[in-house]
Amino acid sequence: MLTRVIGCILFVPFIAFYSYILGPALKLVLIPGGLMLFVIILGPKEFSTHWRAAFNTQPNEVKSVPGNQIG
Repeated sequence: MLTRVIGCILFVPFIAFYSYILGPALKLVLIPGGLMLFVIILGPKEFSTHWRAAFNTQPNEVKSVPGNQIG
């Protein structure tokens, strides 16, 4: 009983803090930072090519994967 009460006292505030404060703050930092890392790795021209290609595909479009054909 005591461990359950202590667990709730520690767990619930941490979940609320992470969900409403820390989570959105991390998204504001990590998503643009990750995109900038891709720009540095690929270069601006290649990054923009892949960025546009990611949004130009149709959701139900199936593309073949190059490789060995079975059978």
